[in-house]
Amino acid sequence: MPIVPGQNLGSYEVVEEIGRDGTVTVYKGYHAGLTRHVTIKVLPVFHPDGPSFRARFQREAKTVARLRHPNIPSVYDYGDQDDVTYLISEHLDGGTLVEHLGAPMPPEICAGILRPIASALDYAHSLGIVHRDVKPSSVLMTGDGRILLANFGIARIVGDVKGLSQGGLSVGTPEYMAPEQAMEDNVGPAADVYSLAVVAYQMLTGDVPYSGETPLAIILAHIHNPLPLPRDRNPDLPEAVQDVLVKGLAKQPEGRYQSAGEFVEALGQALAEDRNGPIAVAGGVIGTGPPGSAAASGVRHAAHEPGPKLRPVDLIVAACLGIVAMVVVAVLLLGARGQV
Repeated sequence: MPIVPGQNLGSYEVVEEIGRDGTVTVYKGYHAGLTRHVTIKVLPVFHPDGPSFRARFQREAKTVARLRHPNIPSVYDYGDQDDVTYLISEHLDGGTLVEHLGAPMPPEICAGILRPIASALDYAHSLGIVHRDVKPSSVLMTGDGRILLANFGIARIVGDVKGLSQGGLSVGTPEYMAPEQAMEDNVGPAADVYSLAVVAYQMLTGDVPYSGETPLAIILAHIHNPLPLPRDRNPDLPEAVQDVLVKGLAKQPEGRYQSAGEFVEALGQALAEDRNGPIAVAGGVIGTGPPGSAAASGVRHAAHEPGPKLRPVDLIVAACLGIVAMVVVAVLLLGARGQV
């Protein structure tokens, strides 16, 4: 059934369509009783097994509705009306990370955007919830500077709607999909860490690591192809940052960082090391540190900072004093010799 402005889904009036994300259509809605706008996400119209799907959908909706985190939009409600399945969530004015991509982003800005996303993921993982579709269009950026990760549970629900999850096929977005998720092999938090690392790769290089003419070609590249090194696409990227991305995009889950927060923390440390640099002294490198620290300031100043510059007049005065001193010494020596 087509959705048109003015139509009601449960207690919510459809105001306008505001976008599409894969097979999900997103609308702005309004609840008159609460006098507030909401976001309505309408899922594809295809229910392979009727009551069984509805039970799974309700279970997944209730699970994501439990999430309470400053970087996760709140889920208010869900429903199924005339074969239209929908989720109701917090409405946020602004855009998504997609609008800021296309060219390499300064690493410091990248890390600042990723931190709240990692915090949201680690929180959800602590509750046993895996996102399964971390990508730029799921990263909301509001006008007041908030950064949120949306669409928890959507990939799992859409998989059930399309009959994918029950058939052993992967659900998610191929460009950001971890190898084990593509093979539906024990998908856990590590898959979200991989997807977050793909987003970071795209932010820092301007493109995703793997692309292809078909979703299957992209999925197979994630599984089998060596990672295109980030510095081959952005030579200005510090080598330490590349090392972090390479680990975050390891083919095997156990080779990656153990949490999204650990990945972003490693990225921040790599940026700090590049910004501060090693402290060189006679005999080698003894350490690094932020400006003002004992390692970075005291030693670096002693090893690298030049002394005060001398003016020409200072040199003349010094020369004159030297001559006078020499004359005085000569007179004293002659006087001493005459006494002898």
